Amino acid sequence: MMYVIISRDQCNFCDRAKAVLRSQGKQYTEYNIQSQSSRWLLPLLLKADLKTVPQIFDSEGNHIGGYTELENSLKK
Repeated sequence: MMYVIISRDQCNFCDRAKAVLRSQGKQYTEYNIQSQSSRWLLPLLLKADLKTVPQIFDSEGNHIGGYTELENSLKK
């Protein structure tokens, strides 16, 4: 299962989410909203009323939430 993490620089919860996925051998793709190539995501996040990062999605495009929600979903 491939996860998608929308992150930014200097984000402890973003780093934790990536570390949790790595520790469980899960693959992910990261989009950093501060990088030029991923800035297009910012207006989409705001339009969806998602104002914090990380925002995490599963391989089927379902929105998991942030770090805490990721942890909870991995425990199931």
